[in-house]
Amino acid sequence: MNKSALRLGSIYLVIFVVFYLFTLLGFSNLSCSDSLFCIGTSAFIGLIGLLILYVKKEADAQADTFRLLIMITVQLLSFLSICLALIYTNQPNQLVIHLLALALAMIVVQTIYIARRLKATNEF
Repeated sequence: MNKSALRLGSIYLVIFVVFYLFTLLGFSNLSCSDSLFCIGTSAFIGLIGLLILYVKKEADAQADTFRLLIMITVQLLSFLSICLALIYTNQPNQLVIHLLALALAMIVVQTIYIARRLKATNEF
């Protein structure tokens, strides 16, 4: 892993803290354990994404682009599969919406970060 992976991981951490604060401050009707479930699930999916993108990273731009596309596809499918499982098991709608909002925040922020990094240095 390199410095860019650690920065992206720290951005994930900031997103998780913000979403947990939403729960603690009462903006969300979730319990703390449900919020921690969403954060833990998202952290695991984010870790898988970081591993896909940064393990055995090559200097080839085409290979990096394919890794980025694979990472985002895996993350989207993972989040949607977990949300489907939550809906199928009759979990509260607030839990599903909270997880989807967390997923959207993670994917949008990581895409912006990686796009800016590519524009500035031509590598992740």
